[in-house]
Amino acid sequence: MALLVASPAFAQAALAATAVDPGRLPPESHITLRPVRGLEELALRLARVLALRTGAIVEVGDTPPPGLLEAVPAGHVALARQDGQLHLVLGAALGRSYDACVHLPEAYREADVRSVALAVESLRDRAIEARERVEQTEVERIAAPRITAPETAPQPAPSAPHAVPAGAENFDDRSAVLGERPYAEGKFLKPVEPLFYLSAYTGASTGTTGPRMGVGMGGGLCVLGHCLRLGMEYPMPLGADQNARDIRYRYTTFTAGVYTHPLSYGCFTPGASIGFLSRLGYFERDMGLPSAGEGLDTDLGVRGTVEGAFKVASAVELLAEGGIDYALDRWRMGGGYTVYRGEHTTPWLQAAVRVRPY
Repeated sequence: MALLVASPAFAQAALAATAVDPGRLPPESHITLRPVRGLEELALRLARVLALRTGAIVEVGDTPPPGLLEAVPAGHVALARQDGQLHLVLGAALGRSYDACVHLPEAYREADVRSVALAVESLRDRAIEARERVEQTEVERIAAPRITAPETAPQPAPSAPHAVPAGAENFDDRSAVLGERPYAEGKFLKPVEPLFYLSAYTGASTGTTGPRMGVGMGGGLCVLGHCLRLGMEYPMPLGADQNARDIRYRYTTFTAGVYTHPLSYGCFTPGASIGFLSRLGYFERDMGLPSAGEGLDTDLGVRGTVEGAFKVASAVELLAEGGIDYALDRWRMGGGYTVYRGEHTTPWLQAAVRVRPY
């Protein structure tokens, strides 16, 4: 994709008048915006605002690496929408990156573009300050006098100094505003984000005689689209008649596992999950056993799913999902004969409306 340059006339005239090679200018003299697909128009408008405000050479480049915005080079700014916000990631020297999130409505105005420009400038200032601290530390280290002990006064070998990440000693409150946190190697951890959802679904499995309905909810914690999730599904007593093989849509089901949705294509987000499940119900009574008790029973299984979610509003998605349940602790009753509840493997499909504010 050809680069689109948006810089003011006075900046270009200054370069021509001084006959300076643009490749030898400081890194902050260049800004390259890297929007994901669908944000190209925003990037062009943002480039014009940044060029007028900073006097830098602002370009609009190719899309950032998919699923890894932090991989953009120094001086490049990746732009992507995540959970109703605009996610900005600025690449910096020494493999660092700085990020910020800005609220940006779908029908954004010029004032919203200026707000995004201010966030980019803040990230740029942060990167410049970090580089200057590294340079100052290096100058002080070279200029420090070397003191040697007299030969007649042996000194114990000095212990190895504790490594202090460059810039970490002056970590200030602005990092908290930008969602940055330092750790021992001098890089920055991504913030842990909460996950919560409510859903209403309809679906069928190989054990049902028709479509069934239910409601569900869940929550967890996510980093970069990878989540630890707990969930619960409650089937509604509606639809086709139940039978002994209908275990997928007959009992209250609890799930725990890993849920991942790192990529997004505009309003469409694919995902997948795998984890354990446990059902709660009156299994003996439902199997029609003559010795059925009144106590609740539980079992254990594994569930793997794939899904595709289409966002229709800021927190509302239409969901198509498919999966397979595999019974690990299959409930059975013996006594001269053996009766099993359901099948070992149960494929299923369902559609849902999901509300996900986080």
